[in-house]
Amino acid sequence: MRIASQYWLLSFLVIFGCYYVWKKGSLSWETSGVVAKASIEVDLSLPSAASLSVSHKLFNRTTRKTKIRKRNHGAVSRYMLQLYNKRADADIVKALQPRHVSSPVGNKGRILEFSIPPVNSGEILEAAELLGTAGMIMRVRPINEKTSGVQRSRRDDSWRAFDVTSSLLARKSDTVRLLVSGKVKSQPNGEGPLLLLSYSKPRKRRKRSMDEEQDENPWDEDGGHRRRRHACRRRPLYVDFATIAYDEWVVAPPGYEAFQCSGKCFYPFGDHLSPTKHAIVQTLVHTALQGSMPGAHGSAKAVGRACCVPTRLAPTSLLYLDSAGTLTYQYGYDDMVVAECGCR
Repeated sequence: MRIASQYWLLSFLVIFGCYYVWKKGSLSWETSGVVAKASIEVDLSLPSAASLSVSHKLFNRTTRKTKIRKRNHGAVSRYMLQLYNKRADADIVKALQPRHVSSPVGNKGRILEFSIPPVNSGEILEAAELLGTAGMIMRVRPINEKTSGVQRSRRDDSWRAFDVTSSLLARKSDTVRLLVSGKVKSQPNGEGPLLLLSYSKPRKRRKRSMDEEQDENPWDEDGGHRRRRHACRRRPLYVDFATIAYDEWVVAPPGYEAFQCSGKCFYPFGDHLSPTKHAIVQTLVHTALQGSMPGAHGSAKAVGRACCVPTRLAPTSLLYLDSAGTLTYQYGYDDMVVAECGCR
C-alpha cells in the first residue's frame, strides 16, 4: 500500500512537471509572436539617403522651373519675346528689373534704382532705355551731377521707352537711379518698368555660307556612289532643350537645328572638307595599310582615318537667363550651330 502511494505521488509529480514545461513553452512562443507582430507594425523605416537625394533633386528642379515661369510671365517676358521674334538690330539685349523702388517722393514720382552688370569683353554698350507699358511712365529724369532734364521717348501701341543712355555712361558706380513719374509699381511678376541695355559685338567675317556645306566631289572613280553616301558631311541634328535640361535657363526657342558632322574621310578629299596636312598623311597611311598583314608596319586598324569634325561653328539667337538671373536676348549666341565639317 505504501509502495502504491509513492508510485502515484511520483506519477503526479512527473505529470505536473510536464504540464509546467509545456505551459511555459507555450507562453514563451505566444509572447515572441506578439513581440514579432508588434515589431512589424511599428517598423516605420526611413527612406534611404539615395532615394531622398533623387527626390530632393527632382523637387528642386520642378520648383526652379516654376519660379522661372513665374518670373518671366509678365510684361518683361512678353516684350523680350517680341524682341526675339522681330530679330532686333542689337546683338545682345538685357532686361533689368529695378532692385529698389522708393516710396513716392512728394508729387514728383518714385526713384528707381538699377544694378548695372559689367560689360563683357568684346561687347560695347550702345543704348539704354527705360521701358514701361503704355500709360505707366510719363516722365523720366536722371539723378546725377552731369545730366538733367526730361529724357527723349519713343512709343508704340503697347510700350513707351525713354532714352537713358547718357545716364548710364555718366554713372560712377554699378548702379543708376532714375526719378520716374507715372503709375510706377514694383511687381515681382515683371509687370513693372524695366531697363533695356543694348550691346553690340564685333562682326566676324564669314568665309562661306552654311548652304555651301554640300558634297563637292567627295569620292573617287571607284565606288563613287557608296563613298558619297558615307562621306564626311554636315547632317541634321535637332536639339530639344528640355531633353538636356537647358529649358531651365533658355526661355526661347524650345529647340533648334544644331547639325552634326558624321561620315568617313576618303582620299582624295572634297575641297569643302579643308583637310590639314596631317589628316591627308594619316588617311593615305590608313589606305596604304588596308589589307596588309598585321605586325610589319602596323595595320589599317592601328592607323585610323582622319576624323570628321566641325571646322566652323555659327551662332544662333537665344532668349535666356544669364548667371545673374537677368533675362537676356542675344542675337548671336556663339558656337551653337555646325556651319562646316572637315577632316582633321
